[in-house]
Amino acid sequence: MAATDSDSLGVIGALLMIAVGALTLFFVRKNENLEWNERFAAHILCWTFIAKGIGNSMTDSVIARYETGDIGLGGVWQFEMALMWGTDYLFSCGMILLAMVFPVPITRTKKQFKIGCGLVLLIVLIRLTLLLVGEPITVFELPGLSYLICGLIWGSVYAKFRLDDNLRSRESSKNIANIAGLLILFQFGHIWFSWPGLLLRSEYFYNFDLWLFFSSNLTNFMWQSSYAFAIATGFFILGMEIWCANKGRSSMLTYVYIGYFSLGLIGYSILGSDAQGFWYTGSKGLSELWNTLTSSMHFTMMRPMIGMYIIMRYGLFETTPEMKPRAKIMVIILIVIATSAFLELVQAILPIPDMFSAALLGILVALGIGWEEKSFDALMDSSSEVRKGHDPRWFPELLIPRSSFVLLDRSLLVLIVSVILIAFLQWQTDAIYNLAAERMGMEGYF
Repeated sequence: MAATDSDSLGVIGALLMIAVGALTLFFVRKNENLEWNERFAAHILCWTFIAKGIGNSMTDSVIARYETGDIGLGGVWQFEMALMWGTDYLFSCGMILLAMVFPVPITRTKKQFKIGCGLVLLIVLIRLTLLLVGEPITVFELPGLSYLICGLIWGSVYAKFRLDDNLRSRESSKNIANIAGLLILFQFGHIWFSWPGLLLRSEYFYNFDLWLFFSSNLTNFMWQSSYAFAIATGFFILGMEIWCANKGRSSMLTYVYIGYFSLGLIGYSILGSDAQGFWYTGSKGLSELWNTLTSSMHFTMMRPMIGMYIIMRYGLFETTPEMKPRAKIMVIILIVIATSAFLELVQAILPIPDMFSAALLGILVALGIGWEEKSFDALMDSSSEVRKGHDPRWFPELLIPRSSFVLLDRSLLVLIVSVILIAFLQWQTDAIYNLAAERMGMEGYF
């Protein structure tokens, strides 16, 4: 990992994720028309946004402290790193829960649903316990598990419904396949930028170090294996999209997937070249610039946009006439935050004067708000049906009271607070520092 001059880019991106999660949760809780799996998925998606946003706000700070050598005994970097780890655990387990129920429920009965939730909760508790006792980033926390489970579930759902030719269910099948494909893009997109490194055995992929001296070779191998699986899943969907396009059934996913994999191919000439040092000017090179344009862009802007698109496009929050004005206010807020993130990205690439940046921000916000009215109505008016024409067995009806979702919100809030407290304990007890010294075999090295 390398820090860029745009340390604030990650913070703005984190703020965007938190804003998407918190504001959308308000509308989700007002929606009385959601099916049980849609309501559960919407709550999980909102809380994973909030958790990941909190963790992402620490990322740039940790990187900057590492590069400047500010990782000594008693340093606040331990709090930041532990919080980053803990919230990532919540995010990845949230993705597993999401895959269990959305867009098609994999758990068919209430008993299966409870067992699935219980197993995921057990994984969360194991991971947080390992973090609490000062042993994070080990094989026991099963690195890459969410990529494997989500890839298998969403990939299977995508394939099944993308190939559905039944006229009665074609529209809803297309929506289901698009949701599954977008969720895979949401979780795997940043990995696809490195696919040539896997196939061409480039050092930037195979010498990937998960957490520097904190992770073992076996842990790194498990993580890289999950990356390889994610890339294979992406190629599978890309191949199906191209095949469907040849049959005259292209979709928006066709162009998005082609774009991601094309950028990965371009990136190989930058990240995989033996002459990479030639591109460096000062302390910032083309590889860092490229990572800012691809992986950082996916984390800071594409993930919130994809999540917001799914929530708005497929009717997961309330859009009654009295709620629409509030929803538009939320969209405007997100446009302002996203525009700020975009300008931070531009400034990281081509530094521009603050006065020009402020003027450009005003222009872009004005254009975004003007475009918002038309795009918002277009999203709301689009077909969001996912059940029409399908056998009812695909969507089992489970009677889950609304009080259970209130309990879910409270439980997830408690988990986030618990992660913050655990991170504080790691800082105050110097657990992360001691772990680093132990694994480096150099006590007092820092």
